[in-house]
Amino acid sequence: MRRNLNPEQLGDLLQLPLNALIALHRQDGSVLQTPVWHEWTGRTFRFYIPAGDRKIAMLTRDPRISLAVADSAYPFRTMQVEGKARITTDGFRDVARRIAARYVAAHDPMRAVEEYIGPEDGAIVEIVTDAVRAWDYADDTHA
Repeated sequence: MRRNLNPEQLGDLLQLPLNALIALHRQDGSVLQTPVWHEWTGRTFRFYIPAGDRKIAMLTRDPRISLAVADSAYPFRTMQVEGKARITTDGFRDVARRIAARYVAAHDPMRAVEEYIGPEDGAIVEIVTDAVRAWDYADDTHA
């Protein structure tokens, strides 16, 4: 296992249309895990939340968040970050369209990107990172 990799050592992992799994804290202290479509800016992860989604209120109340992206084929590349959510509505449509377009093109190209974003503006979440962990199994001789 190769540990302590930087994002560039993960190849195209962060550009693939893979779901990221985020973990948020509910008011009772339990954890909500849910998949999101995301983008990697080269420095941070961003994702969008549709208008009216409870994740906006959850992150406003408690901005702690973790996110993980992993592929399910050799070399099983993974990147995980922990940090605080920075929430904005600025540029929602442009960012949400850019994020959704990659997934729609790969998985549902006959539908319009706007159908996935919704008619009302939601929120863009950027993770202000406290910790980053990245690894793969590229050096595993048993693969």
